[in-house]
Amino acid sequence: MAEDRIKLLIVDDEPDVCTAVQSYFGRRNFMVSTTGSGIEALSMIKASGPDVVLLDMMLDDLNGFEVLTQLRAYDKKTRVIVITGQEFTSQEVERIVGLGVDCYGQKPLVLAEVERLVCNSTQTKPFGASDKFLKNPLEPAQGTVKHKLVNALGIIRGKCEVFNLNLKDGFYKDKSPQDLVEISSGIMQDIQDIVDKTCQQAKGG
Repeated sequence: MAEDRIKLLIVDDEPDVCTAVQSYFGRRNFMVSTTGSGIEALSMIKASGPDVVLLDMMLDDLNGFEVLTQLRAYDKKTRVIVITGQEFTSQEVERIVGLGVDCYGQKPLVLAEVERLVCNSTQTKPFGASDKFLKNPLEPAQGTVKHKLVNALGIIRGKCEVFNLNLKDGFYKDKSPQDLVEISSGIMQDIQDIVDKTCQQAKGG
């Protein structure tokens, strides 16, 4: 029954991250929506009332803090899981916890672990966020480079996990061995492009 399905909203400005997470949860009978915009996320939460929001803290318009602050001004109940490649100061941790975050998933994401966090966060009992955040701050430049690298690793991991998931679910049952080689080669080319782009950004950042 559709009403029994968990509604999940993914808020991440990396399209490949959204695609991987949406594919994984969609096959597990979740109702999944995605957006790369904090502003749009707030509108979608008002309109559709998701059970759980996966919120990246680094977005192009509003950052995660701004999204949480605006959300909690009118909505105290929607469960939020932070997904991040950042490390937080103790002050930032207190601020996030104070805004009613259930827990966090550290990038690069392991989709099975994200599923565990999502399912735990839909339970009535609070999941206990305060001990689930990193406490060691990074220098800004180092943090920027690390964030880019962690995002890249998450995208690469997601592509590999989705490919393996496709194999297990019989998505490729009508594909020939040659077709699978071509699909794998395409994934490897995507990974090479991601690595090259990330290295260039890291050198410039």
